Amino acid sequence: MKVLKKGRAQKGWAKEFVCTCKGNGGGGCGAKLLVEKGDVRHETLYYFDECETNVYFRCPECGVRTEIKNYFG
Repeated sequence: MKVLKKGRAQKGWAKEFVCTCKGNGGGGCGAKLLVEKGDVRHETLYYFDECETNVYFRCPECGVRTEIKNYFG
């Protein structure tokens, strides 16, 4: 592969997401966001003998959480 034009320096990863409030009842503002590794949060919930981990980001425009668990597999 050959670089035709150098890009910006990047630390970690970044991916475009849309604010949907998925996993939290819907109703996100629809903003298109470049979410970087440092923007992602993890939350582990324990229910009796089960455990669930939520991976999400918080929209800077409207403040709602959008889960992105499926992005990580």
